[in-house]
Amino acid sequence: MGKLRGYQNLWKDIEEWISEYQQMDLEYLEYRQRDWVKIYIWPDSHISSSNQVIEPKGKARRLITEGLISIYNARKEQLDSLGKPYYLKIWLHDRRFSESQVVCAIDDMIDFYEVTHAKPEEPLAIENSGISDIPQKYPEFEWEHRFDEELIDFNKLGSPDDYYEYKDYLEEKRWYTKMAKNKHRKIADTRIPEIDYRAFKKGNLWLGQEKQLNA
Repeated sequence: MGKLRGYQNLWKDIEEWISEYQQMDLEYLEYRQRDWVKIYIWPDSHISSSNQVIEPKGKARRLITEGLISIYNARKEQLDSLGKPYYLKIWLHDRRFSESQVVCAIDDMIDFYEVTHAKPEEPLAIENSGISDIPQKYPEFEWEHRFDEELIDFNKLGSPDDYYEYKDYLEEKRWYTKMAKNKHRKIADTRIPEIDYRAFKKGNLWLGQEKQLNA
């Protein structure tokens, strides 16, 4: 019965997660020009263990996907009320499904998110991926293949004054230096000079949005 209760708690956690993020703080969005909803369900939900993420499968994965769709739809209604252009897409990861999220942006951040993930030279159809059932379940959505990249903000290194001890700064600096030697691409925007993201390829993902009706 313990295992059954555990999964019942997981279903409840997913339901509460969906409910909590249905509504968006538009004032916060206007200030930050961006907002996102990640899958905030761990650590006690049978999809993490010892700080290692266990990718959700079966019913958990299905319910989470339904939740992402529901959150997308709710936020689209709010964004439509603003009466101006916006970015709103579901980032659906294949291998790292737990990294999937709903992302929206307005004003200057729209272009930034449009180029956040690199386009492959030969796009893969989602029907040929590990999440091939998605188009059939959600025919109202269209999906664009991009590379799944881990984004690291190198500005977070900061300066020695940001650390309690200088050795902590050196340790962190060594980590960033080591990461910078790996193959990556740099994401920068001259309009936002404080941004210094480096993108490291991890796999594939699909950007989903509601299909546009023909005029």
